[in-house]
Amino acid sequence: MNQRPDFVGYSAKDPTKKRTLKQLPGAIYWRLKSQLYYGVLTYPYGVKKHTELLRTVERTSTHTYTCFYRSPTQLSTVSEAVMEFLGDPVRSGQHVEIVLMACSSGAEVYTLASWLMHQVPQLSFHITASDLHQSMVDKAALGEYKPEEALQSEYITPEFIEQTFIKRGDVYAVKPEIREKATFVQADLLDSQGLAGRFGPAQLVLAQNVLFHLKPEQARVAFGNLYRMLAPKAALLVEGMDQDLRIELTKQYGLEPLLENHRRIYVETRVHTPRDWWNYYWGSEPYFPLRSERERRYGTIFLKQG
Repeated sequence: MNQRPDFVGYSAKDPTKKRTLKQLPGAIYWRLKSQLYYGVLTYPYGVKKHTELLRTVERTSTHTYTCFYRSPTQLSTVSEAVMEFLGDPVRSGQHVEIVLMACSSGAEVYTLASWLMHQVPQLSFHITASDLHQSMVDKAALGEYKPEEALQSEYITPEFIEQTFIKRGDVYAVKPEIREKATFVQADLLDSQGLAGRFGPAQLVLAQNVLFHLKPEQARVAFGNLYRMLAPKAALLVEGMDQDLRIELTKQYGLEPLLENHRRIYVETRVHTPRDWWNYYWGSEPYFPLRSERERRYGTIFLKQG
């Protein structure tokens, strides 16, 4: 895979700026119009075009959804429903190992670490994160970000910024106690032999917004490698992959979708998806409740029952 530029199409947003009441009606109108025209009316066309695109397109790895605090609902579901599934690790005194592949700049790693430290303060955990590119590993380990890197999320809040960063001029530095929760190494998600024994067994494995960069045969190899990192009872987070392939592979490996918040998470994580999503191999269709296998198609969290 080629080096990919991060933060494509993003711009920093002021999390303290709220929409005024005068602006609200216009915003609602355009949102409804957008959902109707680019959702319901174009859905059959979009599905057909996107299916055709996936059969022929050359994956270039030139887009990523990397950012801090990208999906607050997914985070809250991890700290609540997933932890409950794992047997309430705080109460049982269990240490939770977390593996995060394709970590890019480290934004997702530090987001998860910050969230768990504040939402489940007694939880003992460690994150082992990797990326294919050593330059990304080095950047992530440094833990320092420009405003356009730290503040780009649509959902980011002043509270999250305060609990995660120390601001030094124009640099947002991740707090030392959060950085200590993570280790960064270089690894290739397709290198089955090289990955064996290095990662896991982990109760939580994440590989988000990376599998859609792989051809189907490569994605199958990568998914198998992710599965082998899972502990006997574990959760796998795989937002950002070919949806038909997600159905196929989660069934093949006996993984069950977590139903809690699955629609809200999916809708939330599409915030940066272009309205003409069918023109991009990494694009994802709007949530359509009449789709067959919708829990697997639109789910991002899958459980290994043990």
